[in-house]
Formats: sequence, structure tokens, C-alpha cells
Amino acid sequence: MDLLSDLTPSQREAVTHINGPILVLAGAGSGKTRVITRRVAHLLEAGIPAGSILAVTFTNKAAGEMRERIEALVPDSKVWVGTFHGICARLLRKYAKLVGLDPAFSIYDQNDRRRAVKDLMDIVGWDVPGWTPERIESLISRAKNDLVRPEAWRNRATDHKDALLARIYEAYEERLQAASAVDFDDLLVHMVAILKNHKDVRADLDRRFRYILVDEYQDTNLAQYAIVRALSVDHANLCVTGDPDQSIYGWRGADLANILEFERDYPGSRVVTLQENYRSTKNILAVADHLIQHNLHRKPKSLLTDNPRGAPVELTIYPRETDEAEGVAGRIAGLVRNGEFGYSDIAVFCRMTALTRAFEQAFRVARIPYQIIGGVAFYERQEVKDVLGYLNLIVNPRDDLAFLRAVNVPPRGLGKASVDALTNEARAQGVPLLTLARKAWTVSGLKEKAARAFDDFARLIDDLAALRDHSAEEVIVQMVARTGYRKHLAEDLKAGEDRQANLDELVAAAREFDQVHAGSSIQDFLAEITLASPIDRWEQDTGAVTLMTLHAAKGLEFPAVFIVALEDNILPHSRGNENLKELEEERRLLFVGITRARRELYLSRCCLRSFRGQQQATLASRFLSELPGEIMEVRDLSEMGQEYGRPRPAWFGRSNPPRRPEPRPSAPPTFRLTTAAALGTPASGAPAAGPVDLDSLRPGVSVVHPEYGLGKIVAVDGAGPNRKGRVSFVVGPERTFVLAKSPLRAVGRGGKTP
Repeated sequence: MDLLSDLTPSQREAVTHINGPILVLAGAGSGKTRVITRRVAHLLEAGIPAGSILAVTFTNKAAGEMRERIEALVPDSKVWVGTFHGICARLLRKYAKLVGLDPAFSIYDQNDRRRAVKDLMDIVGWDVPGWTPERIESLISRAKNDLVRPEAWRNRATDHKDALLARIYEAYEERLQAASAVDFDDLLVHMVAILKNHKDVRADLDRRFRYILVDEYQDTNLAQYAIVRALSVDHANLCVTGDPDQSIYGWRGADLANILEFERDYPGSRVVTLQENYRSTKNILAVADHLIQHNLHRKPKSLLTDNPRGAPVELTIYPRETDEAEGVAGRIAGLVRNGEFGYSDIAVFCRMTALTRAFEQAFRVARIPYQIIGGVAFYERQEVKDVLGYLNLIVNPRDDLAFLRAVNVPPRGLGKASVDALTNEARAQGVPLLTLARKAWTVSGLKEKAARAFDDFARLIDDLAALRDHSAEEVIVQMVARTGYRKHLAEDLKAGEDRQANLDELVAAAREFDQVHAGSSIQDFLAEITLASPIDRWEQDTGAVTLMTLHAAKGLEFPAVFIVALEDNILPHSRGNENLKELEEERRLLFVGITRARRELYLSRCCLRSFRGQQQATLASRFLSELPGEIMEVRDLSEMGQEYGRPRPAWFGRSNPPRRPEPRPSAPPTFRLTTAAALGTPASGAPAAGPVDLDSLRPGVSVVHPEYGLGKIVAVDGAGPNRKGRVSFVVGPERTFVLAKSPLRAVGRGGKTP
């Protein structure tokens, strides 16, 4: 087929640009995936080998869609397409020994990490009220994504709590290393370390992947940014696509500066803007565009479409949250009854999952089928986790978490005392639990029956380990048969049938994986499902309304969308009161929700809400004042019997976008930005660094050093030309510099390059 005939001039420019860096600013619904896949096909058509092309995105679902489209354009192309974490997992299997891992390492999911953290909190004697394993696990995750290692955290500790947190982080890393395991974030962190410490590997990968495409670049965090930079030093044929207006993951480390400063990072890069929207009506886009113009940290663009004007965007004000839920359910029932939409065409978005309860109840009463995205994910269900425990232990005998998950399912008469005895002795000897289970009779205090049960379990795992190179479906079928697990599920009279159905679904997922990934092993299947997100197994055409958070809705679209609970301290979240950065991200979140709608959009709020155990009066979301009231329809039901004709609320549509300051001409960069300890050799002819800006080098600022890489200033002492700064680097010890004489430069959020 002709790859270019049906593209707009802007799309064609993005597709046909081959050599050199390019930033594609892709507005919502502007055909971004089409551009990426056509670009890959065009590169192949130009004679570039498939093995030289790497396409990266954020979810397995998006990667799968991208892979299918490329395959349809260029069959059997074998281009590397995947998520950041999936691609890093593949590379880490090859280079695992460089970071002290066995190539058969396990990948811990979020629940595994929380379980380990909870155990370590008890071991270190955590005594700080109000701190949950979830909170500490989240801090560790954020530290890893910001490339902060345990020793740096320990060196920065200023009080008892910080010292305990550092001990937990260090102990957690030691436990991972002992189990030859990594967590979700380590897949990135370890690759950064490999690229930093092994320049031959970095150069080889840079040479191999000469053409890199990164989707949703606005969502990249520091670790992902460092990896992309490392792989595009010698061959900077980097194409990134994204939209600063859709950056909504700052809370998990995404840095908006990565896309806003792309042209500074890659001097001479081409910028192409895709503004034409193929998804939504003119009215929906006008509301979205009017809202997002209130953000200052963005790249200004308009949303244009040739689509019809469509129905007005509707805002409804309800008395209470139960009225809101019943009203939304009634409107959905009416849309379906009138034949305008099917249930699958409709989605309800809310800011947080805690808000779904009232809507679930209203949908049940109205007999509206619904599915929740972001609830208990398929791979988090007990029976699925049990099977995965066996599979992980088969692949990695050092995985103690997998051992503890599997050892007593089906029940083997092993009580807590027996498991604790084995665990304590294994830790004392510094050996994996499975190793000690093979000689359980040597453990003092362990009864003969328990020792025999441990020994039988170890023999079973050793027998099953012979299957590790077989297909995923075969391993699961054999494991279930040999362990008696299906019979165990059948004995559950209340939920056994549903649990067996989930087991069958797992087998079906393995079969599908084997068909798509011919020649793969159970290890590959485990990596795939461990890195899955709740949206990856979601299917729209299920005959059910989709109920989900705004964050989960990213990348999806629906003919009709309801966005509920538009109230201050919900949307925007209370964090939006803290600073402009948080508020702008909340505004982007609403923008993302609005632009998921294709034909009809319904907004709502209530005046009295029971939330987190308290009933209280609400304030209208400040974002409602930023919407173009003249093209919207307001239904105020907060006083019964007065649906229409009431004056518009005083707060509605009153705010005009802020006047944007005139842009200042940007000076050319005076040095080549590097990250993670000079991941690559700067290109020849790179301009030399200019004078040090001492005012930019202050505590908390991220800096880069040409030899030691990326770090953060943790303290500054003295004044004048002899002022000294202490810097905690991502890799390596803290170092002190006379700032006026150092090659340090401020980068990222803390400062700008000169």
C-alpha cells in the first residue's frame, strides 16, 4: 500500500523524516499511532533493517496494537516493539550477570514488594504511627524511578524515621539480591546501571538500535529518560511522540520537562505538530481546548477537527452523591433504550476508585451491566497468584516469596510455626528456602511430619523444574495436574467454580501467548504477565459500561463519556492546593478525560457528598469556572422541580485563560546534556561549558557532572567564590566541590541549562 497517500502534510512530514532527532507533538485523537506505525514501515521500506528499529510505549495493550499494525503493513518484519519495562526485561536477561543477577531472575509485582516491605518493617522495629507498607513501598518506588539508591537515602537521613526508611530500603535491596529477583522499577534501574558502568554495552546497543521511537514521551521518568539518552548518543535518530497537555503521571515520577526541553537536549531537532483531531466533536474539543489553555507549562497548540459540532456538553448538578449515581444510571439506560448507544459505548470516569461504590449500587439497581477497570486485576486473584507462585519457583529456585506462596497450597499440614522455623534457619544460614527444604530434617525444632512435607514439596518442584523450557500452556497444565491444585479448588463449595474458571482463563492466556510468541518459555510468559497493567486485559466490546479512573482512561476512547464528582478536593485533588505544578497536572487529567469522548460528554457534581466516612457540603471544582459556559448546557437539579431555566451558577464559565507572557528567545545550549555518569561519549565538536551560575547551584537542585553523572545538591556551605556544595550522585558516593571551580551544571526541574 501507499504509506503516505492518506496522511495530512504534518503526518507525512513526521513519517518521512529519517535521520536526526524529531519531536512529534501529537494532540489528542490526532492519529499518533498511525504516524508511528507508518514511520516504522517507511523506515523498513527505505532499507533500514528491522533489527535496527526499536519502538517503545507504556502498556502491553498499546504495544500489541502497534505490533499488529506494523505487521499488517510489513508482514514478518520482526521489529522490536514493547514497553519500557518489557524491553528492559529482555535486555536484562542477557546482561543480568553485570548487575549480580541470575538470568532466570524473578520479577516481583507490587503486592510482592508490599509483602516484603511489611516483613522488613517488623524486622527493623518500625514504630512511626500512620505509616503503612503501601506508603513505604510507594516511597521506595519513587526513589528508584528518581535513581536514588539506598546509600544516598541513608546519607540524607536527618531523623529517626528517615534512618528507619533507609534501613528498610537497604534490607529490601539485599533481599532482592539474595533471591535473584527484581521489582518493576529495577528493570529500569539495572539497565541504567549497565549502560552507565559498561560503555561497551551502551555503545553496542546504541549501534544496534539506530532508529528509536518513543511513544507518550511526556510520561517518561528520570530512569526512562536516561535509558533513551544512552541509546541515542552515537546515532541520535530518535523520534519521540507525545503531548505535554496529557502528562498525568507526575505522582509516579514522570517529568514534564523531558518533553518540554527535548529541543534543548537534542539541538537541531525537527518539531512537527499534529493538531487535527479525528475523534471528537467540535463542542467537545472546544471545551477541552478552553480548559487546557489555563495551563502555563505547555506547548501552545489548538485542537482542530472537521467532525460535526455535535451535541452540547452537558453539566448536571445533583443534591447528593446517590442522586448523582442514580441520575447517571438513568441517563445511560435512556441512551441505550433509545438505540443511540450500546452499553459498551459508554464509560464513567472518576478521580479515584473510592468513588465507584455509589455508581456500582445504582447500576445494579438499574440492571446496567458494568465492568470496573482498576479493581482486583486478573493476575492478582488468589488462585492465579497461587499458580504463579509455583511457576516462579520452578524458574527461579531462589525466590523465597514464591516458595512461601506455593508451599502450602494445596494444604500440606504446614502451620505457621513450621514455616517460621524453616524461614529463620534459612536466613541464619543465608540459603534459599527451597535449598533448606531439601534437607528439612536438619532444622532443629521441626517435627518429622513437617520435615517430610517440606522434603516432598522440594522434590515436586525439582520434578516440575524439568519443564521450565517447555511452552507456558504445557507447564501450567502439568503443574496443576501434578500438584492436585484443580481438585483443591473443586473442594471450595462457595467459590470453587469461579476460581476454576479463572484457572481455565489463565491456561487460555498461556495458550494465546504461546501462539503469538512461538518458541518462548514459561519464563517469558511470567515476564509478560508480571508487567501487565489492568488495562491490558480489558476489552471494550463486552456489552457492559466501563467504570474506571481518569488515569486508567488514558489512551482509550468511547462514543459517550460521563465524568463525575467534579468538586474541589476531588478534582482537582487536594494536592492541587499545594502548588501550581500539582494543579496543572490535575487540569491535564480532566483534559485527558474530556478528550476520550467521541460524540457525547456529560459532566456532573453534587452539593452534598459522603466521602471517607464524612458527609459534607462540596464546592464546585474550580475547573468548571474555566469551561466555555456559552456552548454548554447546565441542568441544576440541586433543588427538586427546577431542572431547567435557572440562572447559570455564578462560578460557571467565568474564567478566561491567563495571558501568556511573551516567549523569550532561547540561547543555544552551551554544553551537551548527559545523564547517569556520562552514559555516552559526547559527540565531537560539542561546545564547551560556559561559566558556572552559582545562583543555580542550591540545595535540592539536580545537577550533572561530566564524570560522575546525575546527582542532587544536598548541602551548600560558605559564600562567595569558595562556596562548597555536597552532591549525592545517582551512582557512587557523595562528593564535595568548590562550586565556582566545578563542572557541575543544573538540569531538569531544579534548573535550566545555560
